[in-house]
Amino acid sequence: MELNNKINFWQERAKEDFAFAERLFKDKNYLWCLFALHLSLEKTLKARILEKIQKEAPFIHDLVRLAKLAGFDLQEKDIGNLRTFTGFNIEARYEDYRQRLKKIATARYTQKYLAVGRKYLIWFLKKN
Repeated sequence: MELNNKINFWQERAKEDFAFAERLFKDKNYLWCLFALHLSLEKTLKARILEKIQKEAPFIHDLVRLAKLAGFDLQEKDIGNLRTFTGFNIEARYEDYRQRLKKIATARYTQKYLAVGRKYLIWFLKKN
């Protein structure tokens, strides 16, 4: 697959995952909404990394590391938010963490991170 096709692939999957997160929120499936939100941001960053270094991003899920590899200038608030989003990936997968996340993933909590995630998605979709 050509480089531009790969970049487009990652970007389109990221948009699909974000739309899926929004549907999960409407269905009150907050835990999986947060997980899909993480996937969306991860895929967007992998598109930016591919664009920047002309090769595939490493097989990691840490959004802070991926954002830095993609060349984004992160402030402390961004680092904190991206660490929280990365946690959604881990906490949704493993039962002991999942139970903790289920308790805090209320409608208000999830709506907040969905809105914050939308801002990051827009930022990450822009070309560096």
